Amino acid sequence: MPAAALFEVLTEQESAAPRGTLEREYGAPLLVGADRVAVNFVSTIDGIVSFGSDRDDSRAIGGGVPADRILMAMLRAIAGVIVVGAGTLRATLNHQWTPSALAPERAADLAALRGASGRPIAPAPLLVVGGSTGIPATADAVARPATSLYVLAASATPAGAKFPRLDAATILEAARQLAAGGPVLCEGGPHLLGTLLAAAVPIDLFLTIAPQLAGRTAASKGRRSLVEGVALPAFARPGQLRSVRRAGDHLLLRYAIDAAQPRL
Repeated sequence: MPAAALFEVLTEQESAAPRGTLEREYGAPLLVGADRVAVNFVSTIDGIVSFGSDRDDSRAIGGGVPADRILMAMLRAIAGVIVVGAGTLRATLNHQWTPSALAPERAADLAALRGASGRPIAPAPLLVVGGSTGIPATADAVARPATSLYVLAASATPAGAKFPRLDAATILEAARQLAAGGPVLCEGGPHLLGTLLAAAVPIDLFLTIAPQLAGRTAASKGRRSLVEGVALPAFARPGQLRSVRRAGDHLLLRYAIDAAQPRL
């Protein structure tokens, strides 16, 4: 009996031919324009992306489904630069932001995809945003970097604010200088996504919905949703559904969120 397909394509608007093994498995070429920001998250059915711990809980949220892991590795392979918040770095001390760190068994296919997308052989550089509270020297990405590391620190935290904030224009200017014409990939967290959504930034949102519910109570208010730090007016940033894939009971969605003018 043949092995089950990694991705079951339910809806896909891209009509171009796949480039290589991984995109054939995905069912389409993974194309992101250099003028857009690709954002990748895994969420519960009720929209929780973090349980609020000081560690990487993406596996607890998403269940570690192979399709989600491979898709994230593919996005890293095509990226010109990867952007994370400083809190994400502190929560994932043992992680390296390279494609093969997520799927070492597919390293050769990921390298082929990176070449097919026109990116250099070396992995995309990592840009850490909002590092005024300090970058942990013990993080593998700092102590034993597998790719180039850059830090964009807020000069000061606004009075009464819990998190250092940098505006989207500053973040994107730094990211695109490092991307060398390739796509910008943002891997979180929710406050960084909120900063991008509150500005006129075109986004390709890759969102994996895991088949579990999390909920919130007064005692668990540290649990974070997909977007934090901003309250967008209704339909201020509507999304166009570009693709839907299924991996067992997980749904892998792609939305195009265009550069609507912010109305905050």
